[in-house]
Amino acid sequence: MGVEQFSQEVRGSGGILATSTQGTVETDNYAHGDAFDFDGSAYPYTLNPAETIQELVITTSGNVIARITTTGGDTFDLPLASGAGSFDKWEIDSLEFRDPNGTTSRIAGGWAGE
Repeated sequence: MGVEQFSQEVRGSGGILATSTQGTVETDNYAHGDAFDFDGSAYPYTLNPAETIQELVITTSGNVIARITTTGGDTFDLPLASGAGSFDKWEIDSLEFRDPNGTTSRIAGGWAGE
């Protein structure tokens, strides 16, 4: 027997759907966010919003290192090497952009989080 949903019957095979989760269930809808655009003249640049960064998008970068600190306390360097990218695998507490070679490269992007 089907279940009424959106005025249409949804049929199944009669199997069981079991779900289990611990902790929190993340969505891709975040209440907070901002853009950044640093001209490269005053490295290092720091992003440390009151919220946790869930999604990070880099649209422009040169030979820059992103030093990421997660909410769990891990800190690691992510070389951006003149690229762009979208990152959503970490819960980021703070982020620092460094310019190890003194290239004064512009870096721009945005973030979203809770």
